[in-house]
Amino acid sequence: MKFFIGLWLLIFTAGVSQACIWDADTLAHEQSRSKDLAAVILGQGSAPEDVEKLRARIADLNAHRNENSAEWLNNLAGAHLRLNEPAEAVKILEPVAAVFTNDYGVHANLGTAYHLLGRYADAEKEIARDLEINPEAHFGLEKYHLALLQYLTRDSKYKFRHLYVDELTASFLMSYSGRLDRYAGDRASDDAKASFTNGLKEAESYLAVITPTNNLVWTQDSLEVLTEVSTLDPKPDYRAKWDLAEDTNFEAGVIYMAQMNPKEPACVTMLGVAAWKKRDYNLAVKAFERAIALNSPQAELLRVKIEGLNTYIHNSLKQARGIDLAGSVLLLCLATFAICAAILIFRAGKRILKARS
Repeated sequence: MKFFIGLWLLIFTAGVSQACIWDADTLAHEQSRSKDLAAVILGQGSAPEDVEKLRARIADLNAHRNENSAEWLNNLAGAHLRLNEPAEAVKILEPVAAVFTNDYGVHANLGTAYHLLGRYADAEKEIARDLEINPEAHFGLEKYHLALLQYLTRDSKYKFRHLYVDELTASFLMSYSGRLDRYAGDRASDDAKASFTNGLKEAESYLAVITPTNNLVWTQDSLEVLTEVSTLDPKPDYRAKWDLAEDTNFEAGVIYMAQMNPKEPACVTMLGVAAWKKRDYNLAVKAFERAIALNSPQAELLRVKIEGLNTYIHNSLKQARGIDLAGSVLLLCLATFAICAAILIFRAGKRILKARS
């Protein structure tokens, strides 16, 4: 009998331990599963540049000047950019950009320098040019730089209702929780969108009172209208060439831009979207909270998304506990049935043996 009781306890406790594995992902689990994404979201960036080494490199380059070499120019400008001295990089590259028209590095570095100085339109032209020279530049990630610049050159209303990876805008606006799938409305035909155009003025009038600062309570209806209007905004030019939402380098591209622009809320928001897309909900919340702290123009929208994600996480935990309890009860019943059956078989066997003897 002791053997059967021990067997019952073993089956029951083993079943409970397996059931407890099924729960919502914790932040720690998400960090281990998405290390690169988590490191950038949580501010665990790469090591700072070695200032002394870069100063020595600049001194050496200036001691061996070769202004006819694109490589020399890029090395010198690159060192200044690493030291966060974009104005110095502009001084070096701006006078020679028209000379080295086909050098990827000159245009990429000049575009980066303009970007860091807030000259987004000038930066966009240079980054567009470097992508003409090499469409797969910077390991296929430079296209994300162009997408960000084409977002930053837009007005505040556009920035409020769009992500810089514009293909995911509709998904972001319409989703509250769960999986962030590609929203079908983003791929609607021109005819379908044209049917909505007649009501665009009314929709825009409705949205006119909804600003990033008026603290209105967002409803599913208002988000649907906002989504419809966003699909009618002129698409950024990069979308004629690329679909970044389907790009195999999507996560790497979003991380690259966030590392380059750690204080740009649009980049931090995209980190959250990337985490959401992977179902790393806790990381998504952390990213959106950080974007709000950086004064994101989408702060009100992000608060809605945070609330929805937190509710989803809470409900997932409740469901997990319910399944855990139900599973434990089921395992208890099965274990009890198995033990009772074993006892009956054992007793029947004893009777048979006794009858034969």
